[in-house]
Amino acid sequence: MLSITCTYIAKRYVKEVLFKDLSYTFSDNNKYVLLGANSTGKSTLLKIIGGAVAPTKGEVSYSLLTDKHKLFSFSSPEMHLLDDFTVRELFELHFQFKTPKITLKEQWDQSNLTPFLGKRFAELSSGLKNKVKLALAIFTEAPALLLDEPCTNFDETNTKWYQDTIQTYCTDQLIIVASNQESEYTFCTEYLNLNQYKPTP
Repeated sequence: MLSITCTYIAKRYVKEVLFKDLSYTFSDNNKYVLLGANSTGKSTLLKIIGGAVAPTKGEVSYSLLTDKHKLFSFSSPEMHLLDDFTVRELFELHFQFKTPKITLKEQWDQSNLTPFLGKRFAELSSGLKNKVKLALAIFTEAPALLLDEPCTNFDETNTKWYQDTIQTYCTDQLIIVASNQESEYTFCTEYLNLNQYKPTP
């Protein structure tokens, strides 16, 4: 089982301190949500946990000693995929390097992406682009799944797809969601509110 321990971490950008003195442990297959007002650093903390951004102070440690890219599967609206690749090519490329939970055909069928396999990523709607990113993350075998505002640009149908897919395929993973939308973290049982780590003016 993976556990992630944050010890007195802080993050500063120029003169702004997003949060400080944050100590917390994420463990086992629990489901966590990072809450907080805008600019409290939810997305930044998620990136620090995943090793993509370094904290200004403090440290993050992991119980499993392996390359960080093997520990995490990640999705964010800020992610950039290859615009000239078709949906099919993106999935085939991704799973040359990652272990899939189910076959590619099962992923496409389950995500209703089969009609779009021949489309270039750049041609997709904003909602479909986000669905491709989420599907790649959700169907990747990894100890932890990190999700930043996962239902961005989703309608009600795709939001329900997200909720159902998480419940079906991600029960045996540690999940951390950065969000202020309740529909994105209905399955979470642990709450970490970053407002309490915001420095007082």
